[in-house]
Amino acid sequence: MGVGNLLKESLGLTRKHIIIIAPPVIVSFIVGGLSIVVIGMRMTAMEPDVMGKLGEGMPDLIYVKSVLSIVGWVFYGFAQGMVASMMVELEDKGQTSIGFGFGRANEMIISLMVSGFIIGALLLLGFTFMLFIIPGLIVAFIFIFTFVVIMFEKRGPIDAMKRSVQIVRSNLSDTFKLFAAIIGIGFFLMFFSVILSKLSLIGILSSMALTGAYMGYTYVVFVKAYQKFKEEGRGFPRG
Repeated sequence: MGVGNLLKESLGLTRKHIIIIAPPVIVSFIVGGLSIVVIGMRMTAMEPDVMGKLGEGMPDLIYVKSVLSIVGWVFYGFAQGMVASMMVELEDKGQTSIGFGFGRANEMIISLMVSGFIIGALLLLGFTFMLFIIPGLIVAFIFIFTFVVIMFEKRGPIDAMKRSVQIVRSNLSDTFKLFAAIIGIGFFLMFFSVILSKLSLIGILSSMALTGAYMGYTYVVFVKAYQKFKEEGRGFPRG
């Protein structure tokens, strides 16, 4: 599998059918808005002019941000299920809709959201509490196909996570290259996202849109990779 070609194919697909990345963009606005409101309320309740009280409020603020992070992954998990469903309809009919994606993802809503919760918690542990980025990257890498497996193979959360590990192991080299490229693109876009969020309300909204579009593009890449691996029979039973 040519990783570069797959990335280009995925980009071409998202540019031609931009509606396919609408679910994660919508989720990005929902999660971003929720974060602004909740964290803003929490910051207002703190006393910035009294260092003692500010220090006492920091653990609560960290807790709130942690919860929001996991909630975000629950919603993004559902959005990824929608993208996978919309890609199937797009291949079958040449067009798709948000309604179709929502309906199909809703059939697996429990598995998608439970998986999102588990993976979100593991990522939070790996990226934040362990104060070291490598564990978080490992979690993201080995469970990269979890939501795709849920939609395409109709598996439960734990079974889908195990299946993702199996697919990654069977396609380790290509998956690693793909994952490294996605992470590289993510860090590049994160730089612009941070700058945009510092500008104004328009900048914040643009940052949310950019984050959602990036997430949507990665979902398309994951689905395309899964389909390629299945065609080549790597990590999939023959026949």
